[in-house]
Order: sequence, then C-alpha cells, then structure tokens
Amino acid sequence: MTRRKSIALQAGAIGSAALIALAGCSSGDDSGGDGGESVTVAIAGEEPYSYLDDSGEATGASVALAEKILGEDLGYSVDTELTDWDSLIPGLEAGQWDAVSAGMSVTPERCAQAAFSEPEIMYTTAFLVEEGNPLGVENFEDIAEKQEAGEDIRVVTLTSGVEAGYTEDLGIEKTGVGTAEDGVDFVTGGRADVFALTAISLKAMAGDIDGYEVTDPFAHEVSAGATVFPKDNPELLDKYNERLAELKESGEFLDIISEFGFTEEEVPPADLTSAELCEGNIDELNEKYLDS
Repeated sequence: MTRRKSIALQAGAIGSAALIALAGCSSGDDSGGDGGESVTVAIAGEEPYSYLDDSGEATGASVALAEKILGEDLGYSVDTELTDWDSLIPGLEAGQWDAVSAGMSVTPERCAQAAFSEPEIMYTTAFLVEEGNPLGVENFEDIAEKQEAGEDIRVVTLTSGVEAGYTEDLGIEKTGVGTAEDGVDFVTGGRADVFALTAISLKAMAGDIDGYEVTDPFAHEVSAGATVFPKDNPELLDKYNERLAELKESGEFLDIISEFGFTEEEVPPADLTSAELCEGNIDELNEKYLDS
C-alpha cells in the first residue's frame, strides 16, 4: 500500500549541534510535487511509528502517512533521514528537513518551536520492567510515591519525550536517553528498573524479551502525536491537514496505520485539535476526552 524509502543517513544519529552546519535539502516550493520537488522527512528509530526494517528501509505508521500524503497525494519525492529523538525539532528549526514523522506528541513547549498537523495517534503509556513487576509500579504516581518513601527506583525516559515531562511534574528522579533502544537497553542491562514510553512502542520493541514485561497501558493525561512542520511553511502544513482530514473521513487513515498494529482505539477523537493540545489546558482536556 505504501512505498518504502531508503534512509539517507544510516550511519547513526546526528547531534543537534551538527545539524546547524548541514545545508537544508528542501526545495522551498510549496506548490506541490508535480515539478519533481522533494521533501526531506526526519524519522526516529521507534517502532511502530518510524524505524528501519531488517533491510534498512524506512517504515512505520508515521512514515506510511508521510509517503501517502506528501508522496502519493501531493506529488513530492519523499526522502527520509534517521536521527536521534533529541535532534528532531532542532533539525527542523535549522532547515535540515521539511517535516518530522516520528509520532511526536503535541505539547505547548514544542508548539512554541514548530507547527503540528492535526492529531494522528492517541497515546497511552506503559513501563518496561522485570518480569512479574517486582516493584509494583503501574503508573507514574506509583513511582513518585515509592521514591518519596525512599525506595531506590531507577527510571529512564526519552530526554525530550513527553514522559520526561510527566516525571518532572511529579518530582520523579529519572535519567534521560536519546533513543528508545537505549531505554530498553538500560533496563535489560540492569542500569534501570523502569523505562517509560508509549505503550504500543514498548509492546512492539520489548514485548517478547525474556525476563521482562510491559505493564498494562494507562493514560496519564490526554496525549496525541502528529506530524511536525517548520513554522515558516504554513502552506505545506495546510495541504497536509487537508488530505489528512480526507483520509480520516474516508476510513483510509485507519487502514494505513492498522498495518503497523494500531487500532481504532488509537484514532484521535474527531473534535480533538492540535490547537487545543498546544494551549495545554490539561485538566480541561482530560475532562473532555479521557474516560471517567
């Protein structure tokens, strides 16, 4: 159903400082791809959003959406570049790429730096822990209470991941890592007790690791991911959003993301907007969209 593009940078993650020195490769033409223009899309190695398959090709739900909308529908040639999570928005700001397709959560802090499409995927959180969950942690509040009581619970999150914000809000001590693979390695290598990440990612990446388990998903607060664009390219964002709405209305949107394990449960409510998420009125969002 979708095309698979070769990753342009397979040699490893690019540091954010190096991004500024790299020349951007977008055409700057927002009229569409009929003239052969290309767009460069950054991805991060996190299943099932955007990652490399066994043959080194870019795949995942976010990649499939970019290839469908930007490539097939708008006519651009879609190039993909792999980088670490912390470099995604800095690279976008530096002009290294035209969009980020990595399932990035829409937050007020990120909205100050970049422009988000309308919501594409709803998120729940889970923990990677030792089999049997000997520490008995099922949500962030459990960790906060146990750390406050003096228990030594070593927690890791993506440094710039939404989970890092959750832990900071609750005063949880944690270590930040640059990639989801690093988070898994921290736990399986004995350097951490808990890795917090979106539930569907943990299940895809670590659900079958002997001696470890992924806890049941939970919703800490309303969280949704979207494709990210630079603030100075509203035309491309508008075109993307227009086609995204059509895919949702027709049902083709779910067909695309279901190929990677997503279900109707992960499809955002029809009336949830990125503008609401950017405003960050969490209590209001929770009351409106989370099950009571």
